Amino acid sequence: MDLRPHIEKFSRRFAEVEAALSDPKVFDNPQRAQELSREYARLKELVAYGGSYLKTLAHLDENRALLKSEPPDSELAQLAKDDAARLEIEEKRLAQQIQFGILPPNPTDSRNTIIEIRAGAGGSESALFSADLYRMYTRYAEARGWKVETMDSSPSDLGGRFQGNHFFHHRHGRFQAAQIRERRSPRPARACD
Repeated sequence: MDLRPHIEKFSRRFAEVEAALSDPKVFDNPQRAQELSREYARLKELVAYGGSYLKTLAHLDENRALLKSEPPDSELAQLAKDDAARLEIEEKRLAQQIQFGILPPNPTDSRNTIIEIRAGAGGSESALFSADLYRMYTRYAEARGWKVETMDSSPSDLGGRFQGNHFFHHRHGRFQAAQIRERRSPRPARACD
């Protein structure tokens, strides 16, 4: 997918929004000013990704041309090959960020999330699983810099959780959905030695 037209479109719209925000009359309507400010912040990030993406593509093309002109066993060719591999990974990462930007922003992206984790049928064992699930989500959130608040929790005797409501402050849960059910198969009996 050629992302250059999208990057150009983002750049044009960014210039338009920047010009609109520089007009003092736009602040007569606070709601419109807020919408433009949000769009400006979103487009600023996308334009930065687009610039990095185009630079990465140019460097990647230079490295590929260098690889064709140099003997394969030369030190310069090896450096170009290593750099090209790094640039290909970076190009894929930036392309993904730009593709996410092509999608229209969801109005709920700036909202936080409440996750409710309940132990199902299974008593203490399902409560232990719920505690593991809570720790997993908490570590996931902390690794991304999100703030986690426990709103309500009912711990079990064995260190599990029967239920809990947890508040995650973030804006990137748009593509995540899951329903988890634990099924446990009985372990086979071991023969006594």
